[in-house]
Amino acid sequence: MQQQPETPVTPSSMPQLNPELPPHRPPKKSKLWLWITLAIVGVLVIVGVIVTIIIVSNSSTSSADTTTSRQRATKPDKKNNDNEEDGDNWQGSTTKATKCLTSADFRRSGYTHVKDGYFVLENGKFNFRSILFKPDSTQYQRGTSNVEMAKLGMLYKFNTDKQFSIELVPNETSEKSKLALERADKIKHDLVSNGIPERKITVSEPTVADHDNSDDTADGRVTIYFVAPQKCSEK
Repeated sequence: MQQQPETPVTPSSMPQLNPELPPHRPPKKSKLWLWITLAIVGVLVIVGVIVTIIIVSNSSTSSADTTTSRQRATKPDKKNNDNEEDGDNWQGSTTKATKCLTSADFRRSGYTHVKDGYFVLENGKFNFRSILFKPDSTQYQRGTSNVEMAKLGMLYKFNTDKQFSIELVPNETSEKSKLALERADKIKHDLVSNGIPERKITVSEPTVADHDNSDDTADGRVTIYFVAPQKCSEK
């Protein structure tokens, strides 16, 4: 048998790549949509912040207005209170204890011997007690000390809202009026040191001592008076 000659294989016709040309790549997608999305999100965030600020501001304003209204509703009318106070005769009234010293105030400050009805005013003054001094001296006599001044300071501390002041009246002969004033200033200084404001204390001119057979210390004392409205008298 004769062998048939083999038909030569023809290679497929495929385009030859030019090595000098860059490889083909798909075109990049546009980023425009990304910028549009970011812009929309940014606008929404800004709008949200503005709306939140407006809501909070309106809420704060409303709360402040409510608080102010409540304060105005609960704040007492000063003029009305003054008129009511002036119109009150204070006789048998239980409200006078709010601005007047009472016997109980003295007991609370250490004057345990004080009984009810102790605080009795005469012409707006209460003769509290006399402080004795050594002869020709600004030193207290034995038995009188800063303990008394401390108790008076405590009395003021517990009753700063009460209507009263202190008057110091030195008793002295005319020849020693300078010493009498120095003694009164000594008491004033000690009272201020114990917390009583200086504006609450006055020093009067010395009065001439009333010498009699029963009192040989009249020219060595300073009398302490409480000054208060006569309506505060407990009798």
